[in-house]
Formats: sequence, C-alpha cells, structure tokens
Amino acid sequence: MTRGMRGRILAGFVLAMVLVSDVPASASPAATLESEEEISAAYSQGIARIKNGWIMTARFQIARVDENFEEVKTNRDPIPPELKTEGYNHVGDIDVVGKLIYAPLEQGDYTRGEQVTAIYKVKNLKLVEFIRVPQNENSFVALDPETMIAYSFMDFSGQELLLYDVEDDWAPLDPIPMSMFVDRVQGLDIADGYAWLMTDDATNGLYRVDLETGETVLLASVEPVPGEGEGIDATDLDSGFLHTMVIDENNAPVYVAHWSVTE
Repeated sequence: MTRGMRGRILAGFVLAMVLVSDVPASASPAATLESEEEISAAYSQGIARIKNGWIMTARFQIARVDENFEEVKTNRDPIPPELKTEGYNHVGDIDVVGKLIYAPLEQGDYTRGEQVTAIYKVKNLKLVEFIRVPQNENSFVALDPETMIAYSFMDFSGQELLLYDVEDDWAPLDPIPMSMFVDRVQGLDIADGYAWLMTDDATNGLYRVDLETGETVLLASVEPVPGEGEGIDATDLDSGFLHTMVIDENNAPVYVAHWSVTE
C-alpha cells in the first residue's frame, strides 16, 4: 500500500467518524409538566374526562365535577349492599366511554382471585350493573372506546396487561406482556395506541406501554414524590395530554398535573 493510499483511507475514516458523530441519538419519549393545580382531598383516587368537566372518585364515592373541579353531583354510596357484605370497600381509577362510567371495585382478600368492575351512568351516577373479574387486585380499569377492550392488571404490580372483551360479556383475552416490571400501579388510561400508567412507586413514575409491542418506558416522575400517585387520564386538552393525580403526604391537598408528551 502506498503512502498516498494510506492517506486517502485515513481521511475517509475520519470523515466517516465525523458524519456518524453528527447523527443525533434517538431521543426517548418523555412527559413535560405544563401546569399543576390543587383540588379538594375529597377526590383522591381516580380521574376521567367528560364534556365540560371530569368524573372523580374517592374510596367511597363517585363525583361529577366541572372544569374547575367543583362538585356538580356526587354518589356517596356507590358500592351496592350485596358487594359490601362481600368486603368491597374501595373505588379506584375509573374510565368513561360515552354515557357510562367504568369503575373498579376492590375487596381486600387478594387471595380470592375475584374482584368487581361496576358500571354507572354519567348523568346521575347510578349503578347500572357490575361484573366479576378474575383478578387478585383491582386498582384501575380503562377501555379503548374503538375496540371496547378493557385493560387492567392481575395485581397491584406486574409485567403484563390484562384484557377483556367488554362486548363478549367481559371474556378474558390474551394478555399483553410488557418489556419491564412496573411497581404499584394506581391508574391507567388508553389513548393513541398506548396504555398510560400512573404509579405510587419510589418516584411516582409515569409510564407508557405500546399496545402492539409491549415496549414500556418511563416518561417522568410526578411530584410531590413523598405523596401517593393515584389516577390518570389521557385526553388532549389545552392544558395538556396527560392528567395525573398525587395525594399530598399529609393527605391534603390533591395535586392534578397536566403533561405534554414528546417523542
């Protein structure tokens, strides 16, 4: 090899390295906090968007509130007597499709392998029916309004999404494996081909799960971290796309944060 050839090869190598170094690394998706507001501690479990307001839950109530989270109507006894006698004592993070609210009801014997999802009317918050689901725990439920598939977890923490065909009497479908374990999930919503998860893990992690691939990524940590992460809603509003809840470590107030998401 001549000195000239070696020089041309070296120059080509250097140019290639420069070109490679100029290619930006692919950025991970992330959530950016746009705004935050304090609301009543009466609403401490779940959140779902409706026209001109929200459906909110606490452990023992379901409420319809306006844009400013002021009460419009409240059902302070949403759990039917039959279920109370079975130990059901907790309403979790809800979802709304059309005129109906889908609410997870939970009893504390997690070895029983059965929980309940109840359906209420948005207008008057009255119970329509309830469905028994084969889960150990039931902190949240979310529906894809296009497919009418419902999503949840078997337990409080896990590495797969449970699926139910709502229009086939809530028949269980094959679960979606997730690429990572997510701890202490408190809320979930479905939008744009993803499941959006709010947790009460060590950092109040906010996660996204691709419904086709199961790829799971951490988007943000939701403050205040000493507080308890709760529900989540995914609706594109002027305030943001994701709307999360955290209970202050002193149990009041509740913080609702609004987030944008970038790829």
